[in-house]
Amino acid sequence: MATVPTPPTPDRRDVIVRAPFLSTDFGEMVAWHDTEGPAIDIHLEPRDAGQRIDVSISPSEARILARQLTEIADTAQRAGWTPALLADARERYLPGLSDEQIIARLDALSERLGGFVLGFRGRVDWRAGRMLVAETGNELLDRAAAAVDTAEQHLAGYRQAVDQLGTVKAELDQVRTFFAHESEVGR
Repeated sequence: MATVPTPPTPDRRDVIVRAPFLSTDFGEMVAWHDTEGPAIDIHLEPRDAGQRIDVSISPSEARILARQLTEIADTAQRAGWTPALLADARERYLPGLSDEQIIARLDALSERLGGFVLGFRGRVDWRAGRMLVAETGNELLDRAAAAVDTAEQHLAGYRQAVDQLGTVKAELDQVRTFFAHESEVGR
């Protein structure tokens, strides 16, 4: 009879960090010190699914996996920018913008929010939509403020010219009074 040695269980005193995998109902990830260096154990056991998966990877493999997942998520997210979604975004949040402009804004917002842009039934999430409206409003306010600054600078030049002309006029009045006074008969 042959015996198979059971793999040593990780010493939980060497746990570096523990975190849920998506949620506590789905699984967990544990980074710990293994005899060969740090390792990351991923335990997936979705509640009521009757399935279980245990995977152990190194930190470098985890980084590769994270990059691959990000690339796939970005591609899948961009596939969500359907003509119907773009039309809805244009109608509700970004009137007057082209598809390319809307896609650029959705991509930028998705980058900032970590992908949380798509909402129910393939539409823009209402929170993301509010952010798009706020960004557009801020851009309008920025353009208006720039126009006011330009006008203020332009008018400040006129105000300075008016002040200078007022000074010149007062000096001319003094000269006129002087000449009028000097040209009086009997002086």
